[in-house]
Amino acid sequence: MATQREWADAYLAQARAYLAGACLVGAAEPSVFAMLMQMAFEKFAKAALLRTGAITLASSQASHRAASAMVAAMRVQRGLMAPMGGPLVWHAAFDVIEALERAQPSVAKSNNAAKLEYPWETTEGAIQWPARDLAIVERLSNPRSNLVVHVIDFAMKLSRNFDGIFP
Repeated sequence: MATQREWADAYLAQARAYLAGACLVGAAEPSVFAMLMQMAFEKFAKAALLRTGAITLASSQASHRAASAMVAAMRVQRGLMAPMGGPLVWHAAFDVIEALERAQPSVAKSNNAAKLEYPWETTEGAIQWPARDLAIVERLSNPRSNLVVHVIDFAMKLSRNFDGIFP
């Protein structure tokens, strides 16, 4: 049977694969970028939480709320973020991570809630979809914003420093 560390390393490898895909897509397709980044941060978070013993393997496989737990730890445990410039530098990236997690379909359970991967119906009966109607995608697609670059920069630094932050 695989160890919790082996599972954490597998989550980390998959996070890096999603990040590589997101870097290729970038701002060219913001809703796809957002979906890939949500999946990357979810896997980074599960790897981090498994490595630190903050969650069990069963919990990591049953929940899609790991990214918020990782961000919460990074906001308050200054030592975790010191190698990357500290939590204040990454405030906007943390906000994006949390917004992406809230839009993850199993977290946004209501049929009328905006979802990252699927169209949804509003209470008024209008059909909406992520590429056009999801607020975080709109923020990422703003041509005057450097938010996509900032989020990629954070994720790349997290990936490079992961073993030092979450040994």
